[in-house]
Amino acid sequence: MKKVYEFYRRLAGLYWLIKTQLMYRSILGELGARSRIIQPLNLRNADNMFLGSGVLIQKHSWLLTLPLLDKRRPKLTIGDGTLIGYFCHITCVDRVEIGRKVLIADRVHISDNSHAFADPNIPIMDQPVVSKGPVSIGDGTWLGENVSVLSCRIGRNCVIGANAVVTRDIPDFCVAVGMPARVIKRFDPQSGIWESVGS
Repeated sequence: MKKVYEFYRRLAGLYWLIKTQLMYRSILGELGARSRIIQPLNLRNADNMFLGSGVLIQKHSWLLTLPLLDKRRPKLTIGDGTLIGYFCHITCVDRVEIGRKVLIADRVHISDNSHAFADPNIPIMDQPVVSKGPVSIGDGTWLGENVSVLSCRIGRNCVIGANAVVTRDIPDFCVAVGMPARVIKRFDPQSGIWESVGS
């Protein structure tokens, strides 16, 4: 039974690989070898999206780039070997850079923008979208379920705990949790262990 399951798993992977390469190569800014996009999926302005090799984007995710009138062309970059879970939502009006081998769990939200709300007499949905600063997620980082990353930098090989809301920069080799996210552990290269950070 295990061999049958493994056969069908590999067959499904091959199906999505071929379909992705045939269907998305002409509409994405770049599509690396061995990358797979599992449908259904919502892509908007896909020519501003650049996927490396071996990227996997699971079902029901939404990737959106939106050029603003006063800004340069937006660019969403996803590095080699990155895995994006189910129901993820990534929006970009300026720069969103996701590094190599980043593990993104289900229902993660990543955004470099927000709705303006300066005029209280106008519904927020009718006010403009504004850039809040670029997003950068370093190589080897893991974002847990339901994480929100809003206009900030997360370093390399970080762990961001489930349900965290990241609104400020997180250095390399850190564990961060909470709303807003705060660093609770940091890797010490001298001792070779992850050490707790005092509150």
